[in-house]
Amino acid sequence: MVDTRADKFTSDAYPEALRVALRYVSFKPRTVSEVRRRVGRDFEQPVVEQALASLKRYGYLDDAEYATQWRNSRDRRKPRGSALIRRELRAKGVAEPIIDDALVGLDEVDAAYRAGERRARRLVASGSMPYATFHRKMWDYLQRRGFRSGVTRDTVRRLWAENSHGE
Repeated sequence: MVDTRADKFTSDAYPEALRVALRYVSFKPRTVSEVRRRVGRDFEQPVVEQALASLKRYGYLDDAEYATQWRNSRDRRKPRGSALIRRELRAKGVAEPIIDDALVGLDEVDAAYRAGERRARRLVASGSMPYATFHRKMWDYLQRRGFRSGVTRDTVRRLWAENSHGE
């Protein structure tokens, strides 16, 4: 009986490692770290690094582009604060300098407002709600989304002013 796993640890394993890596990045964009983990399960490190180098050379792997796309996607669909986006990108193995570059220009004030706008309308529409309750619920909601305290405080005040109708 031939051990097929042992065959993957030879120098001839590069084409197969490249095929596995290409298949993995074909479904959705991935970070270098994610591909390294996936391909590293079945192949030796030198073969993995060779496959990664090929993917980078042909433009299939670019952590800087990935981080920028991740940030833009989060900002468009589910606005998040820089702290949460930073945590998500770190978990995906993106390096700190790349994360820092990706977060340049993120308008947290606008993102916090957009994140809390619909929630605030729903909270106030549910009936007479005292400011303290509104403040606590909105504060918690925005903090879970990674917004800094100062941004959260100002956003909660703004949303209350716009939605409370003099209550």
